[in-house]
Amino acid sequence: MEKMTYEKALAKLEKIVDQLEQGSIPLEKSLELYEEANELALYCKNCLDNAEQRIVRLTKDGTEEDGIE
Repeated sequence: MEKMTYEKALAKLEKIVDQLEQGSIPLEKSLELYEEANELALYCKNCLDNAEQRIVRLTKDGTEEDGIE
């Protein structure tokens, strides 16, 4: 999968979900879209996990103030 931002991956995932929910796509194309959606969902999850790890690391290091601005 090409390198993309979380926001672009999420938007692409949402578009695929909309297409699949319409139910008018041939079976083979639906399977391809489903596979792509799974990859995008995993990519988005990894992005969120990495962001969470960065936040934890920053707060443990004491380089980030308590609270959210």
